Amino acid sequence: MLENLLSGLGLCLTPSVLFWTTFGAVLGLVLGIIPGLGSLIGMALCLPFVFKMDPMEAMPFLAALSATGFTGGSITAVLLGVPGEAANIVTTFDGYPMTQKGQGARAIGAALTSSLVGGVIAVFMAMGMMFIIMPLVMLVTSKEMVFIILAGLSFICLLGKGEKIKSLISGCLGILLSCVGLTFDNPFLFDGFSIIPVTLGLFAVPPLIALAMKGGSGTISNSKAKVSIRDTFEGVKDVLRYKWLCLKCSVIGYFFGVMPGVGAQAAVFVAYGHAKSSAANPDDFGTGDVQGVIDPESCNNAKESGSWLTTLALGIPGSATGAVGLGALVLLGIMPGPSMFTDHLDLTICVFGTLATANVIGFICCLPVVSYLARISLIPGRILVPLVLVIIVLGAYATRGLMADVYILLFFSCLGLLLNRFNFNTGSMLLGFILGDLFETYLFISLQANGWTFFMNPGPIVILICTMIFLVAPFVSKKIRQKRAA
Repeated sequence: MLENLLSGLGLCLTPSVLFWTTFGAVLGLVLGIIPGLGSLIGMALCLPFVFKMDPMEAMPFLAALSATGFTGGSITAVLLGVPGEAANIVTTFDGYPMTQKGQGARAIGAALTSSLVGGVIAVFMAMGMMFIIMPLVMLVTSKEMVFIILAGLSFICLLGKGEKIKSLISGCLGILLSCVGLTFDNPFLFDGFSIIPVTLGLFAVPPLIALAMKGGSGTISNSKAKVSIRDTFEGVKDVLRYKWLCLKCSVIGYFFGVMPGVGAQAAVFVAYGHAKSSAANPDDFGTGDVQGVIDPESCNNAKESGSWLTTLALGIPGSATGAVGLGALVLLGIMPGPSMFTDHLDLTICVFGTLATANVIGFICCLPVVSYLARISLIPGRILVPLVLVIIVLGAYATRGLMADVYILLFFSCLGLLLNRFNFNTGSMLLGFILGDLFETYLFISLQANGWTFFMNPGPIVILICTMIFLVAPFVSKKIRQKRAA
């Protein structure tokens, strides 16, 4: 085993593997920056080309591509308020306000560093859990998933910057929209609304409309533009300052990655809710707090290692990117499952080593040019808005090549404008939309398999108690601090 472990790590440093790792990491960054594309579409497009590649080159290439998509997506999320990937939505909550304050370089520095830390830490966690993953995953059945998702839904009220009741209404509206299925005999809506046009409509279009209505010369005024390398390293220092927050959110992302079918979109909301509930000044979240950049970016990058672990160990994709990786393994004649840790242990170790290497490459590629990237915020709005709107529409259309996705984009853009106009919370709505469908699926399975008493089991009860403690603890500690101060 030790020989295979050293062999797998050594393979990561061979010239051919390093070449494909670098190529995949850079491609993931580019696709992540472009809204609506992302690493998933890149992996899907590259899948036919890996058929004749050597497994020791094909799998590192795909793993590296999946590892840096969220890192690239954080750049547009911070500078333009447009999430490059769906899991970068939460980064816009505080990243874009930081850009409006003239702290775009600092926000990107924090995003890149937290992405690096989360991605590398999760690799070590995955390698440490390789041989205990099977019994661990088998313990979490549909009954437990119902209450894990319920814990995620409980963060709806925490996402609001103002009235909690409006956040709750927004979340309920998102749950309602997640239940849309076959409507008016239209087969297009059989699987509900696609997440990419929904995300772009709620979070990408409204800020651009607001920018266009303000006029002016750019996203932020020239007097506030700070694009020096010193500001970038200030973001790096922020991650060191909030190192425990970065570590905790990395663990949350890794946990959600291991659990099949949940995904990074849910994980980042849970991480954001945890960071806000445990912060000394939770009201600062949503106004440009750097903690609101650190927690989602460390979380979404950590998720990939957990997803690949489940995919390789059980043959069950932990995410959509894991599903593409599973297809690549089958194309290459390798059957995922327990044999990956016996017959193909060197390849498995190489994949995890590649995930860490790709995060390092993404950091090295982006950090030196952050101060130049931040100058995007100085492009005049009359030029910036039309260009980004075209990219958004193309991104929504490119998802499935259907014009109906553009109509969905238009509908949710109008809805996002209305929600912002009346101070409702689009983040809470999207959390309800993402988790509502998952909750319905696992609840139906649990009822069919165990009846109405499915929750009368140790697992669901423990998760429910932990969720209640997790939600109540911040308020109790706040009251204790106020009492001591008095």
